[in-house]
Amino acid sequence: MRLHSLSKNLVTALIILALLGSLCIFIGPYLLSLFYLELGGGTLDHSLVPVFEDRLAPEQIIDREGLQRGHDYLQKALVWDVENVQAMRLLARVYLSQGQPEKALWVLQQASDLRPASLILYLEIGDVYDALGKSKLAVEAYEEGRIGSRQLPAAANYLKLAEANIATDSGGEKAIALWGRVLDLDPTNLYALSRLKASYVLLGDVERATFYQEQIQDIAFSELPVPLDFRLADYQGQAMALLVEEGIWNHETLYAMVESQVAGASDELSRLMIKQMLGELLLQWPEDERLHSLGVLVQ
Repeated sequence: MRLHSLSKNLVTALIILALLGSLCIFIGPYLLSLFYLELGGGTLDHSLVPVFEDRLAPEQIIDREGLQRGHDYLQKALVWDVENVQAMRLLARVYLSQGQPEKALWVLQQASDLRPASLILYLEIGDVYDALGKSKLAVEAYEEGRIGSRQLPAAANYLKLAEANIATDSGGEKAIALWGRVLDLDPTNLYALSRLKASYVLLGDVERATFYQEQIQDIAFSELPVPLDFRLADYQGQAMALLVEEGIWNHETLYAMVESQVAGASDELSRLMIKQMLGELLLQWPEDERLHSLGVLVQ
């Protein structure tokens, strides 16, 4: 009886060991994939410094060897789990920082095929199209991802598309619609406001032209945000110059707006954008001492 009991217990133990062995064989690759994912992600965080916190974009490389190690860890994560979407997203970060946007796009498209309902993947694909200069595809991907945190890069691409449409859009309807989308995302975008005002003047729509001119004038009595996108900073500088040239603003208004932005620039990115904007203004007035002195303040 005792031997029978021992034999039964041994069989039970062997069955449990077999099940545990099968479980380890099944989940082992996933655990290894997660291990290499953590190693890769941590290594990237010590090798890269993001420029923009709200999007996938090329980052400053501070440790090239570390970046390569991170890349290799992430590749190993995919060896153990070919559907590790997070590893793919981090690889896109590596490729974009290394100046290989085509590879970043390829790996994100693979991830999106695995997770077609993931909005963040559409947004990151939009970021890569943005880096490639493909504005139409970028905004399509951003819209598929419901814009999310990509208001500024989406606005910049809408502006680019609007400018491209001006030459072929005789009535201006497409450009007007795109400038309207810009204002949905960036309500104080001076460039879109000024272009809409000018378009409605040309169309003889006094009421709408006056509406947008009043919005522009209202901005002169409030704080104008510094656009945290190099292209939007360029557009803002161009719009400011245009408003002064048209007599909607005077030079004192311009100086007051820029001085307010300089005073409120609390981080390096804001200062970089102000310098970018001032570059556009100095193209119009290269000898303007006050603009030069403001440029010195944001160095």
